[in-house]
Amino acid sequence: MTTLAIITALIMTAVSLLHFYWALGGNYGLSSAGPTLEGKDNFIPPRPMIFAVACVLLSLAILSIQLIWPVAYVTGFISYIAYFVAFIFIIRGIGDFKYVGIFKKVYNSNFAKLDTVYFSPLILLLGIAYALLAKYGI
Repeated sequence: MTTLAIITALIMTAVSLLHFYWALGGNYGLSSAGPTLEGKDNFIPPRPMIFAVACVLLSLAILSIQLIWPVAYVTGFISYIAYFVAFIFIIRGIGDFKYVGIFKKVYNSNFAKLDTVYFSPLILLLGIAYALLAKYGI
């Protein structure tokens, strides 16, 4: 479980750093990071929202480490948080049946192609990883 937690933390840290890069004004890859909604431009949220997502992702990296080496005062409820995170990731990986996830219907954008090949499978694997860490980590 230690290896799984470290790999999960490294992935979440890398994705968090990418979001911090975007929040601070970077543009590389940003146009492919969100779905194209009904022929409009790609959905790109405002920078403060990207910064908030980066902070959440970094806290999820910390959560994965806490699931194997917990701080004493969080051992009672941290596995419940991890189960919730696993649930959210698995729901995102399955998708909304239109723009995101493995069951999406819109496949004609760059995001859709990347989501099919990289994003959704990675998010599903992270969801499974958090579920396993929640069950067997502490």
